Amino acid sequence: MTLDMSTTGWRRRGSSIVFDRRSLDPLLNEGALVSMREALGWTRAWPTTPPGGGQTVLVGGLETFLEVLEPTQAEDFLKRRVSPFAQEFQARWDQRGLVFGFGVHARSFELTESDEEVLFIRQDKERVRLSRALWDGSATMNMIRLISEEQGKTLTVGYHVARIS
Repeated sequence: MTLDMSTTGWRRRGSSIVFDRRSLDPLLNEGALVSMREALGWTRAWPTTPPGGGQTVLVGGLETFLEVLEPTQAEDFLKRRVSPFAQEFQARWDQRGLVFGFGVHARSFELTESDEEVLFIRQDKERVRLSRALWDGSATMNMIRLISEEQGKTLTVGYHVARIS
């Protein structure tokens, strides 16, 4: 069973997948946005401080990779490039949040019946095993659903893992 978080603690620690514009707006306004390509480039030469100087780094463009690569290639890309980047990020900047921002609707994400895995539904309706490829074993045991309340309804705005194992 996935736990819920309605606070902004995900901005200060761990890594998150966020697809709600209102949740991403403060990060955009802080100048925390970097491209996926730039972020992966850090694995060759890490900056001394996170861009924007805040507590969160927002990475945009991951969804493009997931859309243009074949689903198995996309999962491989997540496992071999993005997950190691996220682990290195948490080792270097443990008191900072890493957020992968998506510009797609919440319907582009599916939580499996057992609430253990988040799937990304591509435009061609193929599914990419997003959370398992990105967070590996941490996803099944430690994944938290990010929520917000709007007009008496609970909305899912993303998913978070406080620490990748």
